Amino acid sequence: MASIPKVTVEVAFDGGPFSSSYSWTDISDYVEGFQVRRGRNNELDRIEAGTLSLKLDNSDGRFTPGKQKSGGNILSGFSGQYIWDLNGRANNTVMSTINVGAVDDDQKPRIMSRTVYTSGAPVSCYFAVKWLDAGGNTLRWVQGTRFVADSSPAVYTHEEAPPAGTATAVLYIYADTYPEGNAGLTAYGEKAEWFKTQPYYPNVVPRRRVRVRTANLTPKDVSTGGDVTHSSAMFSTSHSAGTSNSWAEVPKSGAGSIRVDLGNNGTADFASSIRCGYTDGAKAYGCAKAVPGQAYSTRVQVRLGASSPAVSVKLLVRWYDSAGNLITTSSSSAAVALQNGVWVPVSLTGVVAPVGTVWAGVSIGTTGGDGGGTGYLFIDEIQLEQGSTLSEWSPGGSIFHGYIEKWPVAVDGLTASVDVSAVDGFSVLGNTDLRSAMQAEILRAEPVGYWPLGDPVGSTRLENLANDQQPAKLVASKYGPGTPLLGAESIVARDATTCYSLANVSSNQGTVVDICEGGTRTFPLGTDFTVGFWTNPTRPSAGNWVTLFHSWADTGHELLKIRMDSNGYLGVTTTYTEGTVTSFVSGSPLASGVSHFIMVHIQQGLTRLYYDGDFRDSDTGPTPTNKDIRDLRWASFGGRQAGSIYNEYSNGRHGHLFIMDRRMSWQEQRDIWNLGQGTALTENENARIARIADMAKYQGETALDAGLSALLEPDWSTGASALDELQGAAQDASGYLFMDGDGRLTYHNRARRQAAAVRFTLGDSVGLPWEPGLQFEMDEDRIINEVTYKRRNGTEGVLKDQASIAAYGRKSASIELGVTSDQAIQDAAYTRLNTYAQPMVRCDSVTLKASATPGLFIVALGVEIGDRITLTDLPTAAPDSELDFYVEAIDTDVSVNGSTLEWVTTLSLSPADGSDVWILEDSTLGRLDRTAVLAY
Repeated sequence: MASIPKVTVEVAFDGGPFSSSYSWTDISDYVEGFQVRRGRNNELDRIEAGTLSLKLDNSDGRFTPGKQKSGGNILSGFSGQYIWDLNGRANNTVMSTINVGAVDDDQKPRIMSRTVYTSGAPVSCYFAVKWLDAGGNTLRWVQGTRFVADSSPAVYTHEEAPPAGTATAVLYIYADTYPEGNAGLTAYGEKAEWFKTQPYYPNVVPRRRVRVRTANLTPKDVSTGGDVTHSSAMFSTSHSAGTSNSWAEVPKSGAGSIRVDLGNNGTADFASSIRCGYTDGAKAYGCAKAVPGQAYSTRVQVRLGASSPAVSVKLLVRWYDSAGNLITTSSSSAAVALQNGVWVPVSLTGVVAPVGTVWAGVSIGTTGGDGGGTGYLFIDEIQLEQGSTLSEWSPGGSIFHGYIEKWPVAVDGLTASVDVSAVDGFSVLGNTDLRSAMQAEILRAEPVGYWPLGDPVGSTRLENLANDQQPAKLVASKYGPGTPLLGAESIVARDATTCYSLANVSSNQGTVVDICEGGTRTFPLGTDFTVGFWTNPTRPSAGNWVTLFHSWADTGHELLKIRMDSNGYLGVTTTYTEGTVTSFVSGSPLASGVSHFIMVHIQQGLTRLYYDGDFRDSDTGPTPTNKDIRDLRWASFGGRQAGSIYNEYSNGRHGHLFIMDRRMSWQEQRDIWNLGQGTALTENENARIARIADMAKYQGETALDAGLSALLEPDWSTGASALDELQGAAQDASGYLFMDGDGRLTYHNRARRQAAAVRFTLGDSVGLPWEPGLQFEMDEDRIINEVTYKRRNGTEGVLKDQASIAAYGRKSASIELGVTSDQAIQDAAYTRLNTYAQPMVRCDSVTLKASATPGLFIVALGVEIGDRITLTDLPTAAPDSELDFYVEAIDTDVSVNGSTLEWVTTLSLSPADGSDVWILEDSTLGRLDRTAVLAY
């Protein structure tokens, strides 16, 4: 029989929202109740930030912001005035000694303070604590906080934690020196104090992470199988060629199990296996966070396929580092022989995470044979917990993961509580502004320096977006500046930032952009270097060259030189530490009068030239014996200028100069070119969401469905909200974006609402009862019978359902999507019209009292936004005996009254009517009912 699962509330007091290093503290013992809401009001809205309201017992003040002291003052007997005669005393002499007595060996900070003042002249003092073990041996005795006392009484404080093994302590205050002498000097001490610090001080502040989760660390979409049509992305199989894994509804938990078709790989352990959580390209899919040195236990329910040969399996844990590299695997469990039609638990307990562990995943594999290519099995209820024992299974992952906004304290007599309010990761993204698309794309590549050169006219400090402590400046030749201008017309289509231009140069006159402060700033380099920039240059007169970029190493020799001749050909020269020089000229010229993106990189002794998105040329040698290119110390952009050299200044417009201490990839430079010309950076919504998340420096995990739509190039201005652009990308593709319970940025594509598998069935007959009070209605306010559509830079039009207009009146809506084809937006408009032209049966919400029926915890903890559910056992007065709905929002209300837990989950619903496409003779979709529609 199901029981109430263990649910914990944890706060990461030691890391802010942008910190990648933090640890969780369990505060469950202080929880009096919480409410979580995630989702949206209806299926056409954008999903808003999820919220958590958390009530905590604060009787001891541990959750009071700014409260430093905890418990009682153990030096209350030293509160009176003490007089210390300092007349003629030597430097560094003990002024006060207090035997503190017994000290807990908890290694947590102690706060000690005393009011100190003098009869006139000042005295320089310091605290010192002698920490002693049980035998009276000194463990530590060092100089502590210093202060200067004078004739004005003041409180001075020192904080220090006892070392391991401490049993007692002695508190000293030393008179160190006497700045104005000590003849006739007296010092006074009052109100000695010694407290423990509050356990969470000074970290009871906003923007700390908080999560509400079950003991099972595995994400819910792994532990329950998730949506059986999509969650296979969280699993990785290891078979022979030609075999596959597919989802199948073989309910145990109610969420569907995964079927694994085994290979023909022999009898070795894990010859055929499936990994529940894995890493790929430094990205974790379905893994659990793990802590080095901690013990973990795991269990999986496994069932043999009905027609499968006999198979036995083992279980182990795979440990990964932060980069997704496999560190090692745990020992494996004992072999378990599977049974046809019977779910068998396979368990492994007490395995310890090795040093460097960040992620953990579970692997189930065959032993002694895998069925020779015809074996198959089902797995369900995947469980991974910290500790050497396992609790009763419940879906994994968090109910809420977000950031605390406030810690308001309410005091009522002798009791106190804190009503914490928190929001999920949408709040961080919503408060993150993007730069222009071009600037954000270049910053996404993490340059060591990036100067857009769009600074206002007259600027002397040219902003470096990669490091604001390293600006550039314009430096004019001593022979004359030419005509330099900041604020010239932009040369990049998707960036409103203007650029730097130079005109009217002659001979040795001109002005360059200096990024190295005249040779006083050095950029460290290894053997790789990249420089990129946009330019619309003016060709020099016949027989001459202009310099676009010229750099020198910290040894004073030339490093990289990029020049253009009178026909538009580029010359690139690289000089290495030991004197090797490579040089080449591009095979094709730059077109005159248009903007170009140029990128040159040096990688391990080879220099390559790219422009306008494509590779153009590279050097042919000689290969340097020492590939070190030294560090960059001088650089001039728009001319050749360093020391006494003043020549080859470049007329034209230039902008977006950046340098990198690595090789920029072909795809990275291609994206910058495509974005800059403003017409070609099209990509699907998965790639666009990942790109914007990177631009926003989003540090969290993601769970993104495959992209189904081709989106137009990014089109936003500096200051755009990262959240708005992320949601816009999802909306353009007719999908939706949200933060799931585990705090992952989650995208569901439009296929999620097309013939989706039912995740849960609720009703008395299946032991998962819903609460009475369901309300069914057909709301004409939600009818849409006229859709105006518009594609950015494309078609626009209107679709109407005349029969619906005649029956219900005109009810209009409009959509504008950034997709690449007119057909795509017309399809979206037809879908909207066909779905909403007629009223649908709605049941806005269903309530589940999980504490009254513990079996409902599988739903309360496992359900997610977008899941499809069936309400069955409906009364005869209902529209049908069972109806399907999609979950649009999840509200969880939990109260704790002594040992009694009250848990109520309310699911906000939208109808599944018309969401399935009817397929002739399909066993599931061949039934033409209220959920199915004919394709158009």
